[in-house]
Amino acid sequence: MSEKERRYLQQLAKKVLAGKASEEERLFLEEYYNVFEKQAGIEQELTREELESLQQSVRERIHHRMDVYEMHHRPVFRSWRRLSVAASFLLMAGITLWWVFRKQPDAGVAQQGPVITDVLPGGNKATLTLDDGSTIVLDEMKKDSLVQQGSMQVSKSADGLLIYSVAAHPASAEAVVYNTVTTPRGGQYRVALPDGTRVWLNAASSIRFPTRFIQDQRNVSIAGEVYFEVAHKPTQPFVVTTGTTTVQVLGTHFNIKAYPDEGIMKTTLAEGSVKIVHAGKTAVLKPSEQLQAGGALFKVVPHVDVDAELAWKNGMFYFKNDDIEAVMKQVQRWYNIDVQYNGAIPAKQFTGTIPRSVTLSELMEMLSFYDDMKCIIKGNTIIIQR
Repeated sequence: MSEKERRYLQQLAKKVLAGKASEEERLFLEEYYNVFEKQAGIEQELTREELESLQQSVRERIHHRMDVYEMHHRPVFRSWRRLSVAASFLLMAGITLWWVFRKQPDAGVAQQGPVITDVLPGGNKATLTLDDGSTIVLDEMKKDSLVQQGSMQVSKSADGLLIYSVAAHPASAEAVVYNTVTTPRGGQYRVALPDGTRVWLNAASSIRFPTRFIQDQRNVSIAGEVYFEVAHKPTQPFVVTTGTTTVQVLGTHFNIKAYPDEGIMKTTLAEGSVKIVHAGKTAVLKPSEQLQAGGALFKVVPHVDVDAELAWKNGMFYFKNDDIEAVMKQVQRWYNIDVQYNGAIPAKQFTGTIPRSVTLSELMEMLSFYDDMKCIIKGNTIIIQR
C-alpha cells in the first residue's frame, strides 16, 4: 500500500466515524476493512475507542446488508450472498481500491498501459441447428416467432428463452428429430427442452437433444459448460453424455463443466442426486458434492461451494486461488478474445468476484491494479506483460 493510499484510508475512517462520509465511501471502507482489518493502514492514527467503534459500525452495516439481500433471494444462494455482500475476498478489496483511487487523480496510481480499443462483454448469442442441417441465429430471431417441427413448435420469449412446446398430438409414426443449440465464445443462452427441463449454456458450449422424448430415457449430449434444472419424471431418467462420461438423474439441479482445454470434467450437484459413469467407474453424488474426472482421475470432492461453481450462471466471474492463465480462460470465452504473454507469466493468484457485465478494459484494469500487470488490448487480443 502506498503512503497516499494509507493516508486516504485513515482520513476516510475518521470521516465515517464523524458521520460525514458518503454512501459510496462507507461501502468502500466496509469492504476494505472486512478484508484487511489486521493490516496496518486504518489502525494507525486511530485511538482504540475509535477503532472499536469503527469495527462495530462496519459489522452492523454488513449484517444489515446481508439481511436485506436475503429477503429478496432464495436460500440456495446463502453462501454466494456472503461472498458478494460481505466482500470477504482479497480481489474484491483490490477492485474497490481500483475504483476509488481511479476517481482520485492525485492518489498516485500508475496507468497500466494504453487501451487501443475495448471489447464488450458477452451476451445472449447462440445458433440453433435443425435436424436437416439448416441453422437459425437465435439472437437475430424475433421474439414470439415460431419454427414448426412436426408436432413441436420452437419459439423465443421476450427475455431470450428458447422454448420447445407441443403444438399438436404427434402421430405414432412421426420421426424423432434432433436439434443442437451452440453458443460461440462471447455467448450464452437458455433453453426450455420439450420435457420442461431448463438448460443454461455458458460460452463456447452446445447441447444436442431430441424434439420429443419418447424412449425410456431422456438422452442429451453436451460440450462445454451447461447447467440443468431437470423436470422430475421418475419413470424416464434424464441422461447427459459428454465425451465418455454419462450423468443420470430423475429430477435435479446440477452443473457440468467439460471444456476440452480444461483437461478435467467437473459435475457439481446443487439439488437431488446424480449417478455418474466414467471410464468404467461409477459415483453417486449428494448435494454440494463434485465429481472430477479426466484421464486416470476420478474423485468425488465433498462440500464444494455450489454458488461459486454457478457464478457464471448468475452473471459473475469467480476466482479462487486462480493463476492468470486460469483466469484468462474464462475471460477468453466470455469476451471472445485471444491472449498473448510477453515475458514471464505473472505468478500472482487471484481470489474474488467480478461482474461479467464489465467491459474487457475495465476487467483488465481491475486485475492490473491488483497484480501490477500491464494489459494492452489490441483488436481482439490482450497482451499481458510485467
